[in-house]
Amino acid sequence: MLKVFQSVQQLKPSLETTLLGVLVSYQILALCMADRFGTSIAIPCLFTLLTDHHCLGCGLSRALWSLVQGDFLGAYHYNPVIYLLFGFFIYQGIRFYLSHNQCISQP
Repeated sequence: MLKVFQSVQQLKPSLETTLLGVLVSYQILALCMADRFGTSIAIPCLFTLLTDHHCLGCGLSRALWSLVQGDFLGAYHYNPVIYLLFGFFIYQGIRFYLSHNQCISQP
């Protein structure tokens, strides 16, 4: 019983991880509601509200949602930067995978 309790304590997420999880969950819910019902509950962009211009991040959530659905042209129209970010995250994922495999395979 004590081992189970210790392993659960090791899995305790930090405050930053919890907040990030809540924010990502809210954004996914907002995208699903916008897609299915046409209702937008997304967090508004403060930069756009103050300046009436789009920031570099505007449209990234919609672009990512379009990529998930396979609409590559729609993703580009929402925000072309999505392809740079997508490539960056693929690169980082491969780099992370390779660095951890080298550490594990060494005695």
